[in-house]
Amino acid sequence: MKRLYIPFLCIWLTTGAMEGFAVNPTGRSHSIVYINGAKYYVHTVKAGETLYSLSKIYGVDLESITKHNPSAVDGLKLDQTLKIPVTQQVSVVGKKKKKRDFEYHTVAAGETLYSISKRYAVSIETILADNAEVDPAHISIGTQLYIRRSKMGQSSTTQVQNEWENYKNNLNSVTNDGYSYYIVQGGDTLYSLCKRFNTDEQTLRSLNDLSEGLKAGAIIKVPAEKTPNPQGASHDVIASNATNATVGAVTPKVDNEPIQAVDSLAGAVVPSQFKQLDNSETLKIALMLPMTRNGVANNNFADFYRGFLLGLEQVKANGRQVELTLYDTNVTSEGATAIVENEFGINQPNMIVGPVYENQLEAVVKYAEERAIPVISPLSVLNSQSSPVLFQMAPSPKHKYDKVSEFFAEDKNVTLIYSENIDTEFEQEILEQLKGRTYTTHKYEYEHPSIIENREKERQKLRDRGVEVPDEPISPSDMTPLLQQEGNNTLIVLANNETDVDRILTAIASANISLRAKTRTVAPFTVVGNPKWNRYNNIDRSILFQDNVVMLSSYHARRDNEQVYEFDRRFITEFGALPTLFAYRGFDTAVIFGNGAFSEDITAAMGGKQYTPLMTPYTFQNGTNSEWVRINYIRNYTIKTE
Repeated sequence: MKRLYIPFLCIWLTTGAMEGFAVNPTGRSHSIVYINGAKYYVHTVKAGETLYSLSKIYGVDLESITKHNPSAVDGLKLDQTLKIPVTQQVSVVGKKKKKRDFEYHTVAAGETLYSISKRYAVSIETILADNAEVDPAHISIGTQLYIRRSKMGQSSTTQVQNEWENYKNNLNSVTNDGYSYYIVQGGDTLYSLCKRFNTDEQTLRSLNDLSEGLKAGAIIKVPAEKTPNPQGASHDVIASNATNATVGAVTPKVDNEPIQAVDSLAGAVVPSQFKQLDNSETLKIALMLPMTRNGVANNNFADFYRGFLLGLEQVKANGRQVELTLYDTNVTSEGATAIVENEFGINQPNMIVGPVYENQLEAVVKYAEERAIPVISPLSVLNSQSSPVLFQMAPSPKHKYDKVSEFFAEDKNVTLIYSENIDTEFEQEILEQLKGRTYTTHKYEYEHPSIIENREKERQKLRDRGVEVPDEPISPSDMTPLLQQEGNNTLIVLANNETDVDRILTAIASANISLRAKTRTVAPFTVVGNPKWNRYNNIDRSILFQDNVVMLSSYHARRDNEQVYEFDRRFITEFGALPTLFAYRGFDTAVIFGNGAFSEDITAAMGGKQYTPLMTPYTFQNGTNSEWVRINYIRNYTIKTE
């Protein structure tokens, strides 16, 4: 392209020409970016523009423009990109926003402006216009965003994706510090990014706030002076593309060169961009389950399979074509490897669900990486296996306490209740949440009620004779002192067996009833429960309500829930039995990934969106579900889930 040289200063030949020069406010760019906390217009130089005319259009002095664009001192060039400081707040609405016009969204862990924009189907431009001080690439947990109700549902995922790509491109167009900006893709890891950008983890951390880890859709800063190195990626399949090709489509190999596909978001070569299927294509699923163990049928995984079948029926009802092949992996790694080597070459699945056990995944993941197809681990928490093609349905331990963090805040009196036998794993998790703050401990010792009753009778006899008896605990099992602490109290029971847990919870409830009967003040309290209690059968469940227990669960389904009830009805009709949690998880897996394969969700690695097929939600961050369910047992005998 021929470039025109525009002199640094225009000399007007007549006074009339100067007086007739009018600033057209529409000449101001609509593109705004944040760089290191400062806000800039991104302006592309047009024919006839000068530094003087730009200073008038944007209301800044010449020195400010040249300070941020040193090359402009030598004159402007056609199509040159400049960054011009924003000197006034830009917003299409006033500071006073009416509640009826806006939804208020509080930024949660793992969210980006990109994911929030997709969630509400509101353009990024609209969100930024209504939140003028928000840096799109750096939004913090707890930030409140205004989401304009009238614009909800009006922007498709593709439009939002293009806007986010344009914002990144605008950043790169005015960056001259030796770095560039990159949009994190689902499946990216620090290791793979370091390899691709020829850098190290320390450098990436110094350039970016990675306290929440890598978030799919986040814009991060990377070294720009070095050429990206796709061969350094953690697998052989790299995303590729040609003009007008389907996003994420895979092109044939030529002369044994690696398959490549274009990353639709970042425009760079990246690992494993999954292909979105057209409705005319067939989703071929390999379902790998240990249906038998040493020749004996496994009822749990039979239930998972049945739930999975019902989920696929829902996928097919949307007009999609699905082929399912069930493989019995048994419980050995050799069983899964043999299936990959002997069966997959014939059936050629484009999605793999399972195997269940982590030690069976290695050969499966290698096969999937070579073909850029997703592998879904439906039940296990993965500790050693990691891959951009791998999805974990079980919630990540890293996010286990996110939804109960308020109970560990500094304004709470936290008491750890010990017994003779404690759950050391639970104790370590709680101590990690309490790191850096004070807390108290209480040692519970069980005494039979008859012993306590006799001791109280002796104390009452002394009172009847006029002897002053100190108002103190009459038993090491008495929880009264804990409920009389001023302020808001968090009680955490660390007992390791069902009997002790039941006794301690009962003691707390009894202390509460006793104090109220004596018209004594009871401070607000909550018992944070151990997720293992969900497996206990003999705890008096009414005690959970009386003690205001808040518990976490990796999966939750109540039969009075409308979706769960409808699933139960279908399951009983089809299979003549009540479903188990395995059936629910099978259904969820089929619905989320069966439908996801035909949507843009799969190209975004399922990130930035919450899925709730039945009652339990799922949100995938870097391929791992981050959603634990918080169950609140409320004293009016209702259950609230979050």
